[in-house]
Amino acid sequence: MLSDKSFYAISGTQENYAWAIAKFSIQLSEFYSLVKSEDKDMDKIRLKLDILYSRIHVIRARSESTEPLYNQEGYKQIIDSIYYKIKAVDSYINTPNPNIEKVIELVNKIEPDSKSLNNIADHAEVNQRTKALEDFKEKRQSLIILLAIVTVLIFAMFIIVAFQLYKTNKLLEAEKAAFNNKNAFLGALGHELKTSLQAITSSIEIISLKNSELDSKHIERLENAAKRMENQMKDLAEFAKVDNGNIVVNNISFNLAKLIKDTVSECESISNKHSIDIRIGNISDSHIISDPFRIAQITENLVTNAIKYTDKGHITINAFLEGDRTLVIEVEDTGRGIPKDKLKSIFLPFIRVADGVKVPGFGMGLAIVMGVVKTMNGRISVKSELGLGSLFRITLPVKKSTKEELAISDVIRNEGFTANDLSILIIDDDELVCESLASILQGIFQVEYTSSPERALEKLRRKPYDLVLSDLQMPIMNGDELYMAVKTGSGPNTQTPFIFISAYSSESPVDGVELLTKPVRLNDIRKSIEKIYSDK
Repeated sequence: MLSDKSFYAISGTQENYAWAIAKFSIQLSEFYSLVKSEDKDMDKIRLKLDILYSRIHVIRARSESTEPLYNQEGYKQIIDSIYYKIKAVDSYINTPNPNIEKVIELVNKIEPDSKSLNNIADHAEVNQRTKALEDFKEKRQSLIILLAIVTVLIFAMFIIVAFQLYKTNKLLEAEKAAFNNKNAFLGALGHELKTSLQAITSSIEIISLKNSELDSKHIERLENAAKRMENQMKDLAEFAKVDNGNIVVNNISFNLAKLIKDTVSECESISNKHSIDIRIGNISDSHIISDPFRIAQITENLVTNAIKYTDKGHITINAFLEGDRTLVIEVEDTGRGIPKDKLKSIFLPFIRVADGVKVPGFGMGLAIVMGVVKTMNGRISVKSELGLGSLFRITLPVKKSTKEELAISDVIRNEGFTANDLSILIIDDDELVCESLASILQGIFQVEYTSSPERALEKLRRKPYDLVLSDLQMPIMNGDELYMAVKTGSGPNTQTPFIFISAYSSESPVDGVELLTKPVRLNDIRKSIEKIYSDK
């Protein structure tokens, strides 16, 4: 920040002019003393004069150290005058038999110039330090201005960053609100469609059970359409969970082979492509600890995806253990294949591989698979060739278990079920759902229903039932609230088992209480009832 003149004024140069003049003054004073002393040894005088001569050469030579002196008015004249007077003394001393009095006279002529030289040196020192101080003040002022500018810039940047953060937060809040609104819309849409679908599936089951004279192909077509709608509603609900990060994993012990075979069999039953051979390959007949619902969900989505994109050939499903802690699920098909530039995007929602052929569905199956696999700390990979088919490979961390560790029985048999005289109370705020559920259960069980939770609570406080089938989300009183009111109150049903049904949730809010997801089928209810009474 300081200029050269300030630097030299403060720190001094290698040959400081003030010190050089001081040494010259000392030598000149000593020369005076020697000349005026009683010792008149001319050799000593000549030697001292030589030293004085060398000193005058130093301060007379124009250099970096003497530049401040030369900037002072009269310095050059004074230093030249002293130089020539010393030179005159030198010339006279070197003559034969010099008179000492004459020497003293010549030396005395130097003294006034010497005093003037010291004054000039003092002025030069003061002037130089004054300039250094002014330079320092100038630089300090520049530094203050620079710091002020930097402070203003930092403050301005802070304001800009704060404003950008505010805008970003507003955008995030708007995006979050839109995200929540979208999920709320999907949930509400799914609930309404599932409620209507409950009436459709119940009606189809009644027609099928009564052996209607209608053509069985018409009934099968209705069943397939209802199943497709159910799967689409399930995809909507699961996608909302994946998108919202609300996937729940419940690990229990189960038989892997039975789960995979049952899942593949169900996929095969709703497929109308008779030109495809669905094969069960390498399936480990092992009991493992993981989430059977999520593994079935992964397998079902991969198999149905393979069915959609395979026109002929075969689909092979493998599910086996690598060691005791890794489950591998592979689904390989001989279908259309996936272009290499689409391999990364197929796991995004609503992405379809456009090949000019219409494929049913929303394009969410693989996005759901990716979300579930990530939640379970697994990995997914895909290999594909256009026209040759695709291979999807899932690896999931699991634990191997024994049959004794099974949380529930893997085998549920409907035949031989002898609880046909059970009395069941159905509760749902939608009258249509109540009637639909009652219609498929009547003739097998003793059924009553009501669309009012308050009316249901009155019934449960005065009349015993063997089972309560209750909707979970209802106005005024939810199913779990009704459950707690019955269990903590008095009456004949404090020990009566409940089964919840819901179009929203897939997890029961009450431990130990079964939950069925709408649309509910007769076989689902029978399996849950058998499980409840087999555990008693």
